Amino acid sequence: MSLTSPVTTHLFFVYYSGQLAAWSVSLPKAINHLMLSGEEILKINSEHGLIEGSKDAFARLRSNGEKADLVHWVISNQEQESLLKSKLLNQDTDQETFNWQVISWEWVSDRLGIDQSPWQNVALLESQVFPWLATANKANERKKMQDALNSEHQTKAGVLVEERASLEQQNELLRSQNAALQSVDTENLVRFLPALFPRVFTVLGAVDLALLCGRVEPLAIRNPYPEPSEETLHVLQKDFRNLPKHLQKQIVALVARLPQRKDLRPRAEMRNLVTELEES
Repeated sequence: MSLTSPVTTHLFFVYYSGQLAAWSVSLPKAINHLMLSGEEILKINSEHGLIEGSKDAFARLRSNGEKADLVHWVISNQEQESLLKSKLLNQDTDQETFNWQVISWEWVSDRLGIDQSPWQNVALLESQVFPWLATANKANERKKMQDALNSEHQTKAGVLVEERASLEQQNELLRSQNAALQSVDTENLVRFLPALFPRVFTVLGAVDLALLCGRVEPLAIRNPYPEPSEETLHVLQKDFRNLPKHLQKQIVALVARLPQRKDLRPRAEMRNLVTELEES
């Protein structure tokens, strides 16, 4: 997104003490006083005169090859009500859509330290008031664009932070899984897997288990491996239940992440515990 914007044409109306005047302001180019019905300052006697005077300003702007991007009505407090009642701001000026604002002359003069009416020093309008209002508006536009830029950057930064956090979580999971595999005691693995799954070493071979445990040499497991007796299973299952929880999880987690897990059915008496450890 670029902060560069095209030249903006401001159309200023000053409506004060029943008199109307208009200027086109295209900073930093020029400030042009527009004639209204042949007058620099047009006396307004009716709502119709106010509407016709404003239409004349738009027509002269078009004849100069310009269009109003922003329209400012600088008026006295006492004339704000008559301007709004006239419905002038809703009139069709045959112009492209523009933005407008109504500004109190009393507020402007107070901000700029002016103790005269606008008609007492027209040159002051052109040298100070219009440039200040136009520049203040441009500053507001730049701030909006900068805010949009900051919001865009913050959004992108937020997405990057979320993506990084997700990657870190994935890496942490992989590290945990790797650490779990490396920290599983081989003897415990060989001892307790038969207590959890029947015919486990028929599905998981000695070579596979050795590699998963970080060993080069295959484990010394008979093939076929005989099923333990009921009495032995009871003792092994009791010993497994007495293991610290983290050791139970390590053994079950090693099997849970393998493709062969779908071919292994936990023994009925250990099914609930295995499921609990896999889900924890």
